Amino acid sequence: MREWFLIALMLSLSLVGQVTAEEEESDPFVSAGLNLVALRNDSLDSNQDGMMDAIRVVVVLNSTQQWVDLTLTLIGEHSGFTVKEEVLMSFDDQENASLTYDSWATGEHRLILEISDADGRLLKSINIGTFDLSPALAVPSVDLVLSGSEIMQTGDSCEITRDFIDETGPRWDFVGTRSIIGTPFKVLDSDYKLDCSNWPAGTYIVSETYQNGLGQTTSDTLELVIVNKPPPHFTIEINGNDALVGTPCTISHVQAAGENHDDYTKDWIITPSIGMAANASSLDCSKWDSGVYKILLTVTNDEEIKTTGGTMLIRMPSPDVTTDDDAPVLSRGEETETSNVGIFGIGILALVLGIAVFVLMMKGPEDDQMGNIMLDEIGEPDAEGLPTHLDDNGMLWRRHDDGEMDWWDRSSLTWKRW
Repeated sequence: MREWFLIALMLSLSLVGQVTAEEEESDPFVSAGLNLVALRNDSLDSNQDGMMDAIRVVVVLNSTQQWVDLTLTLIGEHSGFTVKEEVLMSFDDQENASLTYDSWATGEHRLILEISDADGRLLKSINIGTFDLSPALAVPSVDLVLSGSEIMQTGDSCEITRDFIDETGPRWDFVGTRSIIGTPFKVLDSDYKLDCSNWPAGTYIVSETYQNGLGQTTSDTLELVIVNKPPPHFTIEINGNDALVGTPCTISHVQAAGENHDDYTKDWIITPSIGMAANASSLDCSKWDSGVYKILLTVTNDEEIKTTGGTMLIRMPSPDVTTDDDAPVLSRGEETETSNVGIFGIGILALVLGIAVFVLMMKGPEDDQMGNIMLDEIGEPDAEGLPTHLDDNGMLWRRHDDGEMDWWDRSSLTWKRW
């Protein structure tokens, strides 16, 4: 009986040895001379908000080989997406490694630990478990911040800041794409701030959207209105009107209260021309010749919006200056120089005037009526409703709506254009 018992025991021991050998040959982890000494996982609250958001896995391995190179991969699966954390190990006896999985979304995350050799051959796969986690990383966020009022004028200070964050996409190489619409000009992803001070007038609805490779999406929208800046308001101020040539005279552009025209373009047009007028806020007219000048000033702002204003300037001839034109000159009294030519001219003029008087005396009643048209009821020059001006020399002027001037010729009792 004892002999049969010994025979059965020997047979069972041989079968156990064969099974163990077969298991070792079929398990690549054991065949590589590796032994899993310890495996532990810990739940972490990385952002201290009272909710678990990360899992740390600690592995202790033993090797019978003289030297071994391994790759430890912690795989996380959530909502159909897979992310990986890897650690390289090189040792010849016993070594430990730690891998931390940071949750990137709220919900259940299934973790698997894989151990591979230097050739990438999978040696062992361990199911760590399923964990309900909150995000440990900042989820994608886009925020468009406007510096300025919602309704602005063209050229006003305006800036849009694009606050953007995504910690999950770049962490596992799932960087997404950003798209922005509603801007008048092209915007790059690297443009952190948008200068909207140079945008044309209009209503803008600016919207930015971002989606990474993990399916996370975020967007933000802002609205702003830019209206055209009103045209420049100004007046033209003249100091030295009706004064003698050579005396102080200035023509100045005076901006309206609350406006700044320093950087605006100012185009002066003077008739009769005095030559090129500078782009300046004031002109010196003290040395201009005597006469009547039409002054036009066009002011253009940064948005090419223009305003044109005009006025008149009268400069009287100086008694110390001789002129060759037909402009009225001041009499020098007894010091006025005469010449024989002037005497003969006066004689001829007297003869002509005598003939003219004879003709006037011989004209009919209709002609008398036509001659009296230029005089009003009391015998004064009829300005025909136009404004008149009597200068310091006793000369009467009238001004038309277009700025042209007439002077009253007492000899012919008619208005003559200047």
